[in-house]
Amino acid sequence: MAGGERRLRLETVGYWLIGLSLAVGLWRVWQTGQVHQQMLAHQAHLHSQITRFEKAIAHCERLVAVLGASQSEAVRIGGANPTSLRQQLQAQLASAKRDYRVLRSSLEPLLKQAGTSETMYWAVVRTEAEWLRLYSSLQEYLNRDKASEINLETLHAFNLTRQDSLYAALESLHQAATRWHDARMRALSRQRGLAFAFCLLAVVLSVGWVWYFAIRPAQLISRWLSTPDPFPAGEGIWRKLRGTRWEPLAHTLRQQRQRLREVERFIRDLAMGRTPEPLIPLEPSDPLARSSFWLIRRVEEYRRSQSDREAV
Repeated sequence: MAGGERRLRLETVGYWLIGLSLAVGLWRVWQTGQVHQQMLAHQAHLHSQITRFEKAIAHCERLVAVLGASQSEAVRIGGANPTSLRQQLQAQLASAKRDYRVLRSSLEPLLKQAGTSETMYWAVVRTEAEWLRLYSSLQEYLNRDKASEINLETLHAFNLTRQDSLYAALESLHQAATRWHDARMRALSRQRGLAFAFCLLAVVLSVGWVWYFAIRPAQLISRWLSTPDPFPAGEGIWRKLRGTRWEPLAHTLRQQRQRLREVERFIRDLAMGRTPEPLIPLEPSDPLARSSFWLIRRVEEYRRSQSDREAV
């Protein structure tokens, strides 16, 4: 009995463990899928911010170039207004400053995460240094008197010889962010693969559980029913079914099979002219046992009547 209870407990625990494992695996697959989608959205958003900042810087560079050309009388006659260009440069520089703040706030979570490479840190520091150099140079020009002409230092703020440029820094930042996202994507792919493997293992275990606790007992019962009674394998199969959820069904089938054999012997004895014993009732109101008792009485009465007729 203790072995049967232990087997039932093992069956229940295995059922819940397999179900829980499958649920955890599916939840992990869903979670990695959500993180993957968020990572793709973050990558697209970050690259769009870098591109937007680059466009703002390119617009500032164009305005600085036009301001430098507007110092020529011929260009001013052609319609270039230094005052209007200066206002546009000031507005565009303020827009570039806002874009950089948004970009910097988007880069902050990347820098705080563990495992961020030094290349990423260096790209951010390099971009910030180049931006501050460019911003201070342009802001210095804008803080001067409006009538002052643009100087050579401001004209060369974007591409000084033998110095780094903001465009190169942004390109390195773009590459570093791409490598960072690619590394995260590969890590997520590995996690998703492990989650799929975990789900597959849970499915295999569930199939094994169903076979061992459901299909195998049904096969044993089918084999036992097709085995003759004297065959010793029948008892071995019966012992394997003890202590399982199939034991009550197997016990009922065993009783019915024994009952069938008793009825078979009962009918054979009647057919051979012997008087068999009534069937033993399995329960107080067993109709088959009661019918066998009345059948024996009717057969005995019939035999007595036949004997009386023969005597006469």
